Amino acid sequence: MKKRFKKKKRETLPMILIKSFSVAITLCLVFAYGFWEYLDREALNQAANNIEGNVSRVQSWINQTEAKNSSRDTMSELSSYLSKYVYFDIMFEDEFSKNGGPQIVPRYSEGNHALAAVVDKDNNIVATNLLTLQVFIKFGQDDPDNGTYICSEKNNIPEVQQLYNDHRELAKDEILNSWVEMKLESAYVNKKDYTFIPHKGSMRLVKRDYDNVPANSEPEYKILRTKEIDINIDDDNYELLELDNLTSKNYPVCTLFNFWGEEQEVLDKYKDKFVFQDETSYSSGGFEGLNGDADYAVKRCFPIYINKEKHFVYLQYIIKYTTTEFMKFYWKYVILFSLAILSVTALYCWRKNVVSKAKYAMDDFQRDLTNHLAHDIKTPLMAIGGYTENIMEVELTEDEKKQYLSAILDNIKFTDSIINKTLFLNSIEGGSEIKPEKINVETVIKNTIKKYEPLLKEKGIKFTIEGNTEIKADKTSFENTIENLISNAVKYTAKNGTVKAACERKKLIITNTVDEKINVKDLKKPFVRGEKSRSNLGGNGLGLSIAERAAALNGFKLNISCTNTEFSAEIRY
Repeated sequence: MKKRFKKKKRETLPMILIKSFSVAITLCLVFAYGFWEYLDREALNQAANNIEGNVSRVQSWINQTEAKNSSRDTMSELSSYLSKYVYFDIMFEDEFSKNGGPQIVPRYSEGNHALAAVVDKDNNIVATNLLTLQVFIKFGQDDPDNGTYICSEKNNIPEVQQLYNDHRELAKDEILNSWVEMKLESAYVNKKDYTFIPHKGSMRLVKRDYDNVPANSEPEYKILRTKEIDINIDDDNYELLELDNLTSKNYPVCTLFNFWGEEQEVLDKYKDKFVFQDETSYSSGGFEGLNGDADYAVKRCFPIYINKEKHFVYLQYIIKYTTTEFMKFYWKYVILFSLAILSVTALYCWRKNVVSKAKYAMDDFQRDLTNHLAHDIKTPLMAIGGYTENIMEVELTEDEKKQYLSAILDNIKFTDSIINKTLFLNSIEGGSEIKPEKINVETVIKNTIKKYEPLLKEKGIKFTIEGNTEIKADKTSFENTIENLISNAVKYTAKNGTVKAACERKKLIITNTVDEKINVKDLKKPFVRGEKSRSNLGGNGLGLSIAERAAALNGFKLNISCTNTEFSAEIRY
């Protein structure tokens, strides 16, 4: 069975847009999904690395503390350590932001918590990272009283409880570039139980201001709110001391004055998870997806020995990385990628449409050229065949034979003219080498019009030329342009009409009189003769096509127009 040839359907601009933008939108969706999965995995990996680092630090700290044989309570010191050093910090790099990418830190990100608890074999929670106010005080080089001092919220001093509440109020507005800055000037210190009560100092909510910062300059710091610390107590167990900063040489000095750890209500929410385990049920930890306020939990538990007693340490991160800053960061990159893809797609569609239209136009041109050429050659060939049959089959006189042979030669010349002009047109389309030189326009026109003087006399046509100018152009192609325009004008001018050439500095206008207005829209296309009245005048419809392309070789432009009485061809240099 013969296969039926199916003509390939041409792609229109809507079809190109639908296909291309379908692919582009799919790419955008794939990127959005893949980028989200990458960030999700990156958050988990960073959290896992953070928690493993904390495990190592806690184990190392316990070993060092045991080796010291300090007089301080190990559990109290462990709680202080856990409050201060159990945390996580997840950072996403943003190449397009001078402030860096979103940072997920528990104290700056609502819904994020770093929990720590130590459980003994009786399931008693003996140490946690409960929120406490701490300061490191140094009384002298290698002084045995040097260390971390704690101010507990549970000491029943109203001013201390108010201090905690004031800090909570300020800390609610902490974000990546703002924080509560603590300063301690003096304090009541109890060296026996390592506790203290702030006396004079301040808490300030400060912000790192990146607005209007010159290049290569450090950002300024703005003070948003301030809470002064002013507490007075009368207790013989406490000694009032003036404190300097750590860089001072005047002891005592202090540093790390701040609130550290998690609120009691958060620890209570997860306290059921903190259970002593035997070896058979021991699990080191892992990941857990959460519903509601957080995205997932990262857990780790491990056994330790304190005073030769076995305990379990629980570390758990409650992570909500989908903060407002994170979502802005995510959507910024998704939108930037989508805009880039859609812009490239739009450019691709425009270019493909231009190329397709040019290709289809060339296909149409070649098809029309072939059809017109076949049609125009077929007519003289049929005439030649008819004359030849008459010569061969009919007895003719010598004069009749000469007449037939003359007609055959005329048709051969006409056919040869069509073929030569078509070949010349194709050679111009393929690009030709030109040699620009100075040309006198009036001289070229006068030399051309001489060929048509017999026809001008026969039709009673009056020819005039006005002005003169010199241009720089390829002589052969320019003469060809003038030849075809003059030929066209003489051929289609009615009897007793006029043909006029006006030479100006920047243009040449050739006009001729006509009997009716002609539609010039497609006249410069090959084999287009315009109205039916023009198709019977022996032309082949190639003159204006050749004239336009020959003019274009020199960088000139041919414009044609027609009124009810006059046809005009204008060459702009």
